[in-house]
This record gives sequence, structure tokens and C-alpha cells, in this order.
Amino acid sequence: MAAYTTELPIRADLDEAHAQIAARWATTGSWWSGVERLAIVEEVRRARDAAELAPWESPSQIEGLVSDDHVLPDAAVDAIWRITSHPGTLTAEWHASIVGRGVHPEAYVELVAVVAQANAVDRFADALNLDRVELPSPSASAPAKISEATLQVTSHWVPTAKIKGPNVLKALSAVPFENESLSLLSSAQYVHFGDLLSDLVSKQNSLSRMQVEVLAARTSKLNECFY
Repeated sequence: MAAYTTELPIRADLDEAHAQIAARWATTGSWWSGVERLAIVEEVRRARDAAELAPWESPSQIEGLVSDDHVLPDAAVDAIWRITSHPGTLTAEWHASIVGRGVHPEAYVELVAVVAQANAVDRFADALNLDRVELPSPSASAPAKISEATLQVTSHWVPTAKIKGPNVLKALSAVPFENESLSLLSSAQYVHFGDLLSDLVSKQNSLSRMQVEVLAARTSKLNECFY
């Protein structure tokens, strides 16, 4: 995977983490194939580059916006655009409507994970006017689509595993591969998960941990994050 081409002093671990995440997008997941996972990323990019739809508008309802032979179901495409463009408007009722249109609850978890990763990686490149990460060739294998019997809906809208830790780590626990991707990306863009609650004086970044948290809080506020 090619590195970012820029004169800016981008840390090597950021470059490597984004390349690794892109490779994971092309890997067959638990519920979506490599082809479908890359299609999810491509839809994130389409949503980012298109004229913004209102939260109540779905791309599948607009003539010609979603092709009839799209590799993803309409419900998945609608979810990708809404999560990408209007994450602050998501509700339990909206989530139930996506699941009710045939997206398995655990497939939704995997979709959310890939959408979040694609937004994090692409917005980094867009903010610095860099080329977005190149997408690799997809895995040819099919997903197992096996639901874990011990998963339950407790403190989240989605099924989660019985693990200890903050809710942000529990949210994707129904699909462990995506929790691994979250950890990989967080370690480069934020802090190592193991240091989440203990390391307040990290030397990893040019910004102090306190400065990072101020920016994170402000960004969450602007994005209307209710977490």
C-alpha cells in the first residue's frame, strides 16, 4: 500500500495504520464479503462527495442514485449515507427500521464499524488535501454469517458480548475483528486502548493528551455526538 504523498511530516505509524485498515476493509468479514466491505467504503466516499441529502432523505428513494444491480442492499446504502452525513440524527427507531428492512443486527454492527473507519481515514486525507487511501483487491471468500448465541442487547441498540470496559469498546464486540480494527486505528489517531484511562501525559503525539481531549470534546460537540 502506497504511503501518503506529502511534504507534511506525517507520522509513520499513522501512515501504516491507515494502510492496514484499508487492507482489512478488503478482507471478508463475519457478515459482509470483501467485495461488499469495499462497496461500503465506496458508498461512504460517494456520500461525502455528493450534494448533502437532508436526514429524512434516503439515497434509495432518489431516482438514479442507487443502481438496481448494486452489490449492497438498499437498506445498507441508506444506513451508510445517514451515518456518514448525519450521525447526530440517529435514533433507536431509525436503527430498528434498518434492521426491519433485512439487515441482520450483527451485520449492522460490522457495517457501522467499516463506515466509521472509512470516515476517520478519509477525513484525515481530505483535511490535508491528500489522496485518499487506495483500495486493495477484495478477498474472494464468503462470510460465515454465524450469530454468536451469547450476544445480547443490553446497554446498546445492538447485540454485544459480555466484556468489561467502557461502552465504546463494548459497542462493536459482536464482531471482534472490528474491535481489533478500532484498536489499531485508535492507537495511531488517539491513544492505545490500554492507556485510555491511565495515560494523561502521552508523548506519542505533538499535542499533549489534554490538548487531544479538548479537540476531541469540541469535535464531538460539533458533530452532535450524544455519547
